[in-house]
Amino acid sequence: MKKISLILGILLVGLVALKTKDYVKGDRSFNKFIVKIDTSEVTEIKIGLRKSAEVLELVKEKDLWMLLNDGKRVQADNETIDELLSQLNELKPKRVAATTKDKWAEYEVTDSLGTKITVMKGKKEVARLVLGKFSYAPGKGQNPYQQPNYIMTSYIRKSNDNEVFAVDGYLSMMFNRPAEAFRENSVLVGKPESWKKISYRYAADSAFTLENQDGKWMVNSMLADSALVQGYFAKIRMLTSQSFDNQTVIEANQLPDFTVSVEQTEGKLIEVKAYTNHLGERVFTSSQNKGTVFKAEPIQSTLCVGKEHFFKQ
Repeated sequence: MKKISLILGILLVGLVALKTKDYVKGDRSFNKFIVKIDTSEVTEIKIGLRKSAEVLELVKEKDLWMLLNDGKRVQADNETIDELLSQLNELKPKRVAATTKDKWAEYEVTDSLGTKITVMKGKKEVARLVLGKFSYAPGKGQNPYQQPNYIMTSYIRKSNDNEVFAVDGYLSMMFNRPAEAFRENSVLVGKPESWKKISYRYAADSAFTLENQDGKWMVNSMLADSALVQGYFAKIRMLTSQSFDNQTVIEANQLPDFTVSVEQTEGKLIEVKAYTNHLGERVFTSSQNKGTVFKAEPIQSTLCVGKEHFFKQ
C-alpha cells in the first residue's frame, strides 16, 4: 500500500512539474501570450483607474481616438493608444504567481485594488484584465561595482480566471495614469517646407499674411528677413501644449477673436483660433486637435506675432 501511495505521489509531482514546464514553454496548457488582439479592429478601451471610481473611455472614431472623461469628448494621442494595445498584445507570462482567489489581494488584482482594462470590438468584449501591483528586484549575478540592473515585474489577471500571472515591465506606468496623459497635445504640427501661406486674421488694422513667393517669404508683399522667418518656423513647427482648459466650452456659433491659419501645398488647412471664455480669459482651439480647448500660453506668445516680428529692428 505504501508503494502504491509512493508511486501515486511521484506521478502527481511529475504531473505538476510537467504542467509547470508547459506554462513556461507556452504549450497547450499555457498560452504564449496572455491576450491576443487584432488591434486594427479595436473600437473602445475602458480603463478603471486603480483604487478609484474613475473610468477613462477611449473610443475610436474613423482614424482618431477620442477620450471621454468628465463629460468631455476630446482627441486622444493615437501613438499612446497604439502603444497601449501593443503592450497588451506582447504580455508574456513568465510564471504563475497564484492560482486561487484568496491570493488576489496579495497581488492587488481584485476589482477594488487593481486597474481594470476592457477592450472592445464593437459590442463584443475581446479582453478584460485586472492589472495589479508592481515589484522590482536587482538582477542576479551583477557586478557589485556597477549600477544595479533591476528586473521589473507586474502582476495581471484575466477577469474570468483565478490565475495571477507575473509579466515583465512596469505596466502601471502605461495604464494607470490621469486622463491628461492620454490626450493629444498638438496645437500646430507640420513641415515648414510644405507651407505656402500663413494668414494672421487679427483686428483689421493689424491683420497680415506671410507668404512664400518663388522661394522668398513676403509679409504683405515686403521681403521678410529669412533668418527671422526660419527661427519662427523652428518654434511653431512642433507647437504643443498641455495647458488644457477643461471648463470652457466653445459653442458652434461662437466667433473667434482672431485666427492664425496655415495653408499647405500638401495636407489640410491648419487653423488655430483664439476665443474669450466665460471668465474673460484667452483660450485657443486647433483644427489638429478635435474637442480640445487650450489656455493661452505658450500658444499666444509663440504663434501670435505681429508683422514686425519678421523684420530686423
